Amino acid sequence: MENRQHPGFKSLTAVLAAAVILVAALCLQSASAQNPGLDSAKKTTPLPASSAKQTPGKPAAYTVTNSQIIKELVLTGELKAARSVMINAPSIRSSFSNTVSFLAPEGAIVKRGERIVEFDDSSLLSNKSEAERTLDEAKLNIEKKKADLEAERCDLLNSLAQAESTLKQDELYGKIDKGLLAGNTYQKYQLNVTKSKLSLQKAQENLNNFEKSYASQMALVEIKRSQAEIDLKKIESDMLLLKIDAPQDGILIYGDNWTSNRKIQPGDSIFQGMEVASLPDLSSLQVIGNVYDTEYSLLQPDMRCTVTLDALPGYTVDGRILSRTSVASRKSFTSEKKVFQTVVQLDKVDATILKPGMTARVRVPLVLAKETTAIPREYLGVDSQGRHFVLKGTEPKKASTQIVTIGVIGDRLVQAISGVSAGDPLLSLQRLAEVSK
Repeated sequence: MENRQHPGFKSLTAVLAAAVILVAALCLQSASAQNPGLDSAKKTTPLPASSAKQTPGKPAAYTVTNSQIIKELVLTGELKAARSVMINAPSIRSSFSNTVSFLAPEGAIVKRGERIVEFDDSSLLSNKSEAERTLDEAKLNIEKKKADLEAERCDLLNSLAQAESTLKQDELYGKIDKGLLAGNTYQKYQLNVTKSKLSLQKAQENLNNFEKSYASQMALVEIKRSQAEIDLKKIESDMLLLKIDAPQDGILIYGDNWTSNRKIQPGDSIFQGMEVASLPDLSSLQVIGNVYDTEYSLLQPDMRCTVTLDALPGYTVDGRILSRTSVASRKSFTSEKKVFQTVVQLDKVDATILKPGMTARVRVPLVLAKETTAIPREYLGVDSQGRHFVLKGTEPKKASTQIVTIGVIGDRLVQAISGVSAGDPLLSLQRLAEVSK
């Protein structure tokens, strides 16, 4: 009898076989997830020289090397021109301070001779009017003095002429023969001649004295006129000082009003000699940074640095420390903190994008140690007793904690004085839980 299977039985067998295969696949995937070493054993990927073994989802092991320990010192400052024409408040005689009445827009490109600053001159205008009146009076006094002296000269000349005429007349009488006159009459005529000669001599002396004093009397009133002219010129000169034109082409930068802790603006009262504005030479831009006294000794002239600008993201330029001040100053008018100024010279100045006043950050790499055993900071831990330790090994189950003595600490690396050596493999502290199992 032929053994025949029902068609439905074959279909049921195929379904059961598929189910068995599916269950086996799921079990295999679960085992692989619980034991990642199964997949990693099948496929090997080359590791970096500083890594011992890379596990998916876990940080790589690190191989200790000899490296430099670098700490980056960051200074803040701003761009300023090394060469600049300063515009200071003028020194005038009538006031110790002046009020700004006009300022050209800050940042404007000005040409030589263009008006950039004006101060209020209303008080000088009234002084000028008074000086002009005084000068006019002095000129009138000169004319009056001339007229008075000419009148006095005429009087003296008339007196001299009259004395000469009287003397001639008395001399005629005095020449009459003595025998023709009575004795007393002759004596009278002789006495009149003597008197006339004395009168003529006195008149001549008066005229001579007048001529000698004429110049000094005129000089006296001339001095008053000259003084009035000088006073007027001083006032006009002061008025000219209150109108300031650009001495050269450049970009206008306002000065700082330290009394208000802001930039100078129209309406401010500025003392003599204070900086009102400047015309910097953009090709000489440099960074003026501030360094605190705790970091002062770390900086030395000619140290290399990198400069970034807040206004120009992504732009960097190299430079060097040019100099440091020897005396600290207040960070600002309202701050009591003291800082030292540091000048940073840029290797290249692009005047098309760099502008005075831009905030700059100067990054100075400080080499704390050279070619020393170095550990990344993230591989270094601290135990409950305050001791530093690392996880030494390549596998979590075989790794052990190792106490280390550290030296200088950099931004990324820490100097290991003892406990580890170059070539030792280290595990990240993130795997500490696996080590303790």
